[in-house]
Amino acid sequence: NEMKKNSSEASFKYFIIQAIASMMILFSFLTSLIFYDYFDKMISPLEIIFTSALLMKMGAAPFHFWFPEILEGLNWMNALILLTWQKIAPMILVMYNLNEIKFFCFIILSSMLISGLKSWNQTSMKKILAFSSINHIGWMLSILIFNQSLWLFYFL
Repeated sequence: NEMKKNSSEASFKYFIIQAIASMMILFSFLTSLIFYDYFDKMISPLEIIFTSALLMKMGAAPFHFWFPEILEGLNWMNALILLTWQKIAPMILVMYNLNEIKFFCFIILSSMLISGLKSWNQTSMKKILAFSSINHIGWMLSILIFNQSLWLFYFL
């Protein structure tokens, strides 16, 4: 019964985080439509909000605060889905929005550094996998910056 309670709590927390990130995406998109021509490129602050929301959905550092705790409360099948499928769509959207290179370099370095430091004293396999996933996001973002076709080849 304790596992069911933890799973319900983790699912609710996941829903709240995803709803907040979705609101950020809608805010940046609608604000760019209101203040700028539809065919213009999004301005930098809105682009950073949009990208930050996508990175929050993936659980990349420094937006990773929710990821290890939620993963700990899920069963193994849901954890597998969260570690894999739930990252593909935001990563594809990030691939088409790689204009702020300095911002992405910060995200890449923080993902690699934070996940490396936080995973040292972990004894839970799910938390180790969570921090490994955060580290892997950093590596995948670095591949995206340098060669998008290589990133696509990664999934074949």
